[in-house]
Amino acid sequence: MKVLVTGANGFIAKNLISFLSEKKDIEIFSYSKESTDEELAGHIQNSDFIFHLAGVNRPKDKSEFAAINTGLTEKIVNLAKASNRRIPILFSSSTQAELENEYGKSKSDAEKAILKYSRDVDTPVYIFRMPNVFGKWTKPNYNSVVATFCHNIARTLPIQINDPNTEITLVYIDDVVGHFWNMLSGVESKNTFVEINPKYKITLKELAEILYSFRDSRKNLITENVGTGLTRALYSTYMSYLEPNSFVYGVPSYKDERGVFVEMLKTKDSGQFSFLQLIRG
Repeated sequence: MKVLVTGANGFIAKNLISFLSEKKDIEIFSYSKESTDEELAGHIQNSDFIFHLAGVNRPKDKSEFAAINTGLTEKIVNLAKASNRRIPILFSSSTQAELENEYGKSKSDAEKAILKYSRDVDTPVYIFRMPNVFGKWTKPNYNSVVATFCHNIARTLPIQINDPNTEITLVYIDDVVGHFWNMLSGVESKNTFVEINPKYKITLKELAEILYSFRDSRKNLITENVGTGLTRALYSTYMSYLEPNSFVYGVPSYKDERGVFVEMLKTKDSGQFSFLQLIRG
């Protein structure tokens, strides 16, 4: 199968491309802002499925909302229609599509273009209204509070929280990519509007406390329960922001006439891990 991924240099697209590149029989076409209209037309003509992930949410000029979020979408559906092939399209929209702001309106208008294309050529389309997506390769100090907190805390830089009780809704990039794969492979139901699950609700205070606990575990050796759920996803994300030399750290050791006792790791509910090196007499 041949698939086109737009916004190829973006956070979500990079994770998707990395995932798809490990799949057999998947050929990936990439489109980014450096690509030409001719390349876009050629990719669409040869694609069996389109992941339309390109978009802007913090442009230098507000006119880019309409030009890119809406205009590029309209260009893609027109090219897909002109190909005389019924190419399914998966579109990365936003929960703000329901709001009355310029970004939300541009996403809403893009959704309308996608839905019209679906009706005109009788092919399925899938619209994901994304909340806050987090995970590896997110740009810090841009539009992801998780990325900014992870980047700063890992480097002992300060973070800013205006209202600690502000609650945010998060979805993890691996779950997003999993949903995308399921739509491509036909595992999930074919609803036009698709929700990402699981969703996680957390306050900024709680988020900061969890991330600080990851940093502090290097000193106190106490680890959180990072096996499942949000804590696991946040831990994986936090680790991706560490500098390479930060992966090495010391652990305390105690030596007497019997040998050397080394503490490795402590858990809150499953005891601790350590080892003892005996000195043979």
